[in-house]
Amino acid sequence: MSVSVPVSRRRFLSAAVGAAVLAQGCNGVRRAPLRFATNPWPGFDPLYVARDQGFFRDAGLDVSLVDLTSIGAARRAFERGQVDGCGATLVEILLAADQAGLRPQIAAVVDYSNGADVLISTPAMSGPADLRGRRVAIEPGTLHIQLLALALASVGLGIRDVSLVTMPQNAMPEAFAEGQVTAAVCFPPESRRLQELGGKVLFHSGQVPGEVVDTLVFDGGFVARRGAEVEAFVGAYYKAMDFLARHADEALRIMALRENVSVAELQETLAGLRYVRHGEQRELLAADGPVERALDRLQGAMMDLAQLRQRRTLKDFLIARELIAWHGGLA
Repeated sequence: MSVSVPVSRRRFLSAAVGAAVLAQGCNGVRRAPLRFATNPWPGFDPLYVARDQGFFRDAGLDVSLVDLTSIGAARRAFERGQVDGCGATLVEILLAADQAGLRPQIAAVVDYSNGADVLISTPAMSGPADLRGRRVAIEPGTLHIQLLALALASVGLGIRDVSLVTMPQNAMPEAFAEGQVTAAVCFPPESRRLQELGGKVLFHSGQVPGEVVDTLVFDGGFVARRGAEVEAFVGAYYKAMDFLARHADEALRIMALRENVSVAELQETLAGLRYVRHGEQRELLAADGPVERALDRLQGAMMDLAQLRQRRTLKDFLIARELIAWHGGLA
């Protein structure tokens, strides 16, 4: 993956070198913990499996996972320099770059929504085209705008063809029931509630596979200084994914505890997303691949709403191959 960061050619330490080397700087002073912010979402929960099973420690890492209530809160902590990285969608990546002047760098795409995110309307609507001029609820600063833009683009409409009504997602069922909005973009549990109220799914993320993604993102400066730890961090994440495949009961217990839900409720949410395997990164992040296409469409919608000042390319958010060895084929 490539950004313009001047670095010397060098080989990175492997995790096998051990904690003593990775935890110290060149002057022998112990480094601060790697701080990573997350919000409740199953795509990020394997990080908690990695912590509880000691995979970060085994990789020589001192990791502090910062639990926050929303992905917006995680982005704000990232922008303020309170954490080194965070879980993020493309919306958070663009906002952090545009509004805070950061250089968010994608270390890995961990999942993509495969039906969990939905556009729900009153039963009278037959498809997204019927939303022209209608009031649609979204939560500002979230991936809601991305899914709505994708739904409208599928029928040749743009974000300005509807009337946006901004509100927290948990306020959407009441607004829908009272007729304040014709449609809403949401995900569980509110999406289930809207359907119980008679709502109809007009569009869902499973119709655009690989485009509504969640990522592990780090600040570009942190990657330049501590790239070996970023690589080891991602390696520990995928070690946790292997653990999930082999020991599902134990991994799901850890993840459900993190989410404060039952294992059954967690599995219901998992049915609407697809975890991304390590070997799938290249395809998703390739030129003109799903993530790049989604980024282009999303930026168009956000610029129409004056949420962005300038366009960026996917390459702006890809780690340089000199910094992270596993992305070498993407540069």
